[in-house]
Amino acid sequence: MKAPTLLPTMLLAGCLLSSSVSHAEQSDWTEVVTHDIPYRLLCVQDQWPFEVHYNEQVQEELSSYLRTGRREAEAMLGRTPQYFPIIEHYLKVYQLPQELKYIPLLESRLHPAVESAAGAVGLWQFMPGTAKGLGLHINGHVDERRSPYQSTETAMRYLSRLYQQFGDWALALAAYNCGPGRVRKALRQTGCSSFWDIEHKLPRQTRRYLPRLIATIYVGEFFEQHGLQPKQHQFHADHFRVFRIHHSVELDEIARYCEVSLPWLRALNPGYLGDYAPRQKTPHYLILPEQALPYFARYIDKESRKVGTDYAIAVLDSQWKRRAATGG
Repeated sequence: MKAPTLLPTMLLAGCLLSSSVSHAEQSDWTEVVTHDIPYRLLCVQDQWPFEVHYNEQVQEELSSYLRTGRREAEAMLGRTPQYFPIIEHYLKVYQLPQELKYIPLLESRLHPAVESAAGAVGLWQFMPGTAKGLGLHINGHVDERRSPYQSTETAMRYLSRLYQQFGDWALALAAYNCGPGRVRKALRQTGCSSFWDIEHKLPRQTRRYLPRLIATIYVGEFFEQHGLQPKQHQFHADHFRVFRIHHSVELDEIARYCEVSLPWLRALNPGYLGDYAPRQKTPHYLILPEQALPYFARYIDKESRKVGTDYAIAVLDSQWKRRAATGG
């Protein structure tokens, strides 16, 4: 097994570095990349679910976040209050490592509607075939890969399944990127059991995936030490609640009734491709900002009388309070 290129453990005292932005971090990238960052990674390597290597690929990604792409990194970090409550909820439900919440930062920079050149979509960048195989709907009314709630629950189930297959988070993450078949083939070809020992048999993008994730987690955990300041986006909601709906959804009507702007409601619910989605076999999910909740309670009463059953049930809010016995 390749030895991780971290500083020796006798340098653990470096964990006591000040949390303030140092002069070296502002003026001397070489000092930062060879001293400060390795120390911090050394402090957390036993807490992360996979072996932490600090190599040129990690440094390259860190440079992108902390030097050339600072503005984009701050915008990305500013989106975490919108999506982390949902991700952290499902990590808890599936009893998965908290560090996995940084995968969508790497995959999509936390843009729920982004589409890659290959056709992967959403926070978790699911390809159409993978998404449909995992039970997500893609049709003329909805693309549930774009839904923060539905895509996240699906990603947690998929990651949990991959970990059960491989029993190792580094291998599970590689399989998430390139597919479990390619990882199993690399394991057979090499006779090894570590990602770092089979990486040369994996696609180039997958070889870079774990180093890029290490850099992304580092930035998510230590951005303040590098002077990054998260920037809120236009349609953020400080507090929100998620509702499960087993009926049709009309965003324009809900926006009018709840006195919120339709563009804001669309931005919070990018899984809807238009303003109307008919009833389907599986439920829809709707995210509403806190100020809309009293109005939506009356809307639920009105629609429930019309359909004869509960129109909507709250399943999660951004303050970690469960509003129903089940969700997802």
